[in-house]
Amino acid sequence: MKSRKSASRGFCKDLSFSHKLRSERKSNEVFEIMLSALTLEEIIGLKLECASRLTNGKLYGFNLWSNIVNIIKEALYNATISVTSTNKEACRVLGINEKTFKSLKRKYKIREEYDIDLE
Repeated sequence: MKSRKSASRGFCKDLSFSHKLRSERKSNEVFEIMLSALTLEEIIGLKLECASRLTNGKLYGFNLWSNIVNIIKEALYNATISVTSTNKEACRVLGINEKTFKSLKRKYKIREEYDIDLE
């Protein structure tokens, strides 16, 4: 019988989104503490404002309204695989069946993104 991996690490420690961003020097402990004090609405608003600043107030060419649902779903998927221990647990958290979960794995190319092999 396989031993259950720590729920705080996800079903593969390499799937920790925090670990991935820290290794890319895009995050650190201080940033994550500050981020955890914000609501999702504040984080999204701040991210859009910062992106707008970088492009002189123009976010043209990207249909944000039409794409936001897929953006949020991908973020939920990434967060869920980072904090759950098994595919089955991830399915329960997301409220989806295993077939849908497998199709999401292919859609979001999780193997390539994290350079690992999931079953």
